[in-house]
This record gives sequence, C-alpha cells and structure tokens, in this order.
Amino acid sequence: MDYIMTCTSAELALLVTLSGYPGVAKGIAEASVGEKSQKEWEAIMEVTTHQLILKQLWDDDRELKGEVPLRDEIQQFIKSYVESKWMVRCSNKGQSSILMIHHIEQDTWMTHIIDRDIIHEFAYIKSADIPNIIRDYYSFSEEAIEETQLFHLSDQAFDLLSEHRNERKVRKISSFSPDEEQSFQMFLDDLALQTWSLYNISVFHHPSIEKDPILENIVFFLPSARGIWVVEYSDHPTAPVRIALNTFEQWCDLLNGVGLEAANVNR
Repeated sequence: MDYIMTCTSAELALLVTLSGYPGVAKGIAEASVGEKSQKEWEAIMEVTTHQLILKQLWDDDRELKGEVPLRDEIQQFIKSYVESKWMVRCSNKGQSSILMIHHIEQDTWMTHIIDRDIIHEFAYIKSADIPNIIRDYYSFSEEAIEETQLFHLSDQAFDLLSEHRNERKVRKISSFSPDEEQSFQMFLDDLALQTWSLYNISVFHHPSIEKDPILENIVFFLPSARGIWVVEYSDHPTAPVRIALNTFEQWCDLLNGVGLEAANVNR
C-alpha cells in the first residue's frame, strides 16, 4: 500500500475545484456539510485554503504565475480519482466509514476510506491487494459453523425483507421446510441486530463524469456470530434467491472473486 494523503471533505472539495471539476466538488462538500449559500461557501473555502497552505499542498509560486496552485502530483492524483472508470464500494453498517476502491490504470487501484463523511484517506494498491483490503475493512470473526444453514426466497420475498413489518408476509408467500424455517429465523435474528439492513459490495462502471455510474455487480451479505450470510442467485424456478451461512473460508473465497473481477477490468 502506497499512502497518498488524508484530508477533510472541505479540503478535498477545494482540491477538486482547483483541478477543474467544480460539479464533483459540490457533491463532495454537500455530502459533508449540506447545502450552503454562495457567501457561506466562499467563507468555508477561504478557511480551507489556509489549511492547504499549512499542509504544504498549496504552491505559492504557481499562484503568483496565475496557474493552478497545486503541485503536479496532486493534480494528477485528483484527475485519477475523479476520472476513475471503475469503483468497488463496500458498505459497513456497523461502522461510520465507507470503503471505496477506484481503478486508476492497468493493475493500479486507489483505496478511499471516508470516515463520518468528513475525513478522506487515500492510498495506491494493486488489484491483488483488494481481497485482503476488504477483509481487513470488515474484520469479521473466524467463528466456525456448527451446521449448514440455508433457505431460498422469491424475488418478491427478498425485496419485502427490507422492512421488518413484512416478516409475516414473507413467511406467508414462502414454502420453507422445517430446516429452512430454522435457518430463516436465525437470519432474521441477525438481520434485526443490524437494524434490518444488509451489507453489500458493489462494482460500478463510470464511463463519464457527466453520467451516473452503472451498477455492474452487487453482493449482499450479513455478519453473524456464527459466520457470514451471503445472498446469491440460483436457477431455482420459484425461489431463486439463495441465502446461506458461509464459513470464514468461504467468505475469503468470495472476496477473492471480487479481486479477480477487478483484475479483469483492463482485459
């Protein structure tokens, strides 16, 4: 891992603005502090300029020449970040941080950790590092599974599970065997501990900064004291959503698949 920098949302927004991407900068800033008037933004940016000077990210000589007051390597970093065509996004319901991994070029990627929508930390990595980066980010335990837990849902039932009040309806429209009923209840217990929300790892293709990114792939999962529940699609005729409790080793295999998908971006 090759550390790049740590900055606040306001600092990142100013760096992105100075590098020629004001629309992107506006989104970064508003995600952190909400909408502001023009006068308020100017005041925030003035203070932020002083912070960049203190961090020695501001180039006075370039400013005196009327040029962008950022070193070449900073401008290149921002350009690579903003114009990245591929991104892996990892949600983490148990923490206040988000991990995003941006493709830069060939086998080079960039990790981007956002803490509480305020602090941004960047580092360069290789595609082979991605599985371990994601595994360390989630830090799930290696508890062993005592017995197989598995059940199937229809697309409709899976969509309904996004709200707790739909639990009875899901049971009504599903045909569980006794074993599946037990697994389903275990899953619900774990889902309740996570405020009824699943985690996910999403892969996005972003061909242009003027357009919304395209979701290429997504994996839903849920940590448990007994393993990791993983949602997959099967060829089951009526209930294609397969939800199974995976071992830690199976979880690592899944992350290896994410890394393999990332390695194939340029192929």
